[in-house]
Amino acid sequence: MLKGFLWIFIFLGLGELINYALDIPIPGNILGMLLIFIALKLNIIQLKTLKPASDLLLKYMVLFFVPYGVGLMSYYDFIESYWVILSVAAVFTTLITLYITAIIQQKMERHD
Repeated sequence: MLKGFLWIFIFLGLGELINYALDIPIPGNILGMLLIFIALKLNIIQLKTLKPASDLLLKYMVLFFVPYGVGLMSYYDFIESYWVILSVAAVFTTLITLYITAIIQQKMERHD
């Protein structure tokens, strides 16, 4: 499991390094996820190496959202003023994300 965490943090660091070096508007953690996805698809690293660490992180993922929830309270006045627009935007973007994810999943299943 330690090896899995090491790989995850290496790719996180690579993503942050690329973000810093190229100054692009994509967060480093997203770049790291793309890099680890590419490494998995190219069999540079094996899924069985990452699975124990990723399962543990997924198990406690709810804890990672606590700081964001607390941070939202500092924007209470803004949320109270624009709650309808924010709700519509949240629902709309969620539906778009689900739709695009389903399309990508179907295309990937056809290739396997």
